[in-house]
Amino acid sequence: MKRTTLLALFILIFSICNAQYRETTQDYGYHQHNGFYLSMSMGPTSPNISDKLQGIYDYVFTGTGAQFDLKLGGAIRENLILHATLTSNSLVGPTIKSDGQSAKASNDVTLSESMIGAGLTYYVMPFNIFFSGSLGLGNYTIQDTNINTNSVTTDRGFAMQLKVGREWWVSSRWGLGFAITYGKTAVNNKVGTGGTEKLDSNNIGIVFNASLH
Repeated sequence: MKRTTLLALFILIFSICNAQYRETTQDYGYHQHNGFYLSMSMGPTSPNISDKLQGIYDYVFTGTGAQFDLKLGGAIRENLILHATLTSNSLVGPTIKSDGQSAKASNDVTLSESMIGAGLTYYVMPFNIFFSGSLGLGNYTIQDTNINTNSVTTDRGFAMQLKVGREWWVSSRWGLGFAITYGKTAVNNKVGTGGTEKLDSNNIGIVFNASLH
């Protein structure tokens, strides 16, 4: 049901932005933030993920991972963009801390974090500096290929992404640049013992950003 609702949200946002594009008479041309919007970014991230089940364990996962995000939508007015947002972060071979001890997991272990949601991006012109914020639902997936090929996925919970950066025009509609990101996912995951596993993250990253306007 949640997945169907989120898909409907994507379709609604795209339809609104596409209609806005068709109905306006403004010339969508050289170096403007109008109409259709597609943004993609990727780069390193430094997550700090806590995983707690009261009375049983209290883990913290850290390391250097990779992140990717995709934004699709359109301008609701010049320089202000409404978009659907997809984010994905992965951490291979995380360092695991518990009770004052730490150990690095093998590279067979991958901890992933993802979000699906919606947000706004605003460009400050003529500097082409942008500020972006997205809210949605996120979850975690952990996989240990040394044990089996099946992954374990948590329930979904609150997720967000904040992003600030700058782009430089490389064509009439394409902008390339860099950005700093902050992401967070907070999940209360029901486990088989009847307890509630609490997962919470703080992710800071630097990404290469490419946008089509």
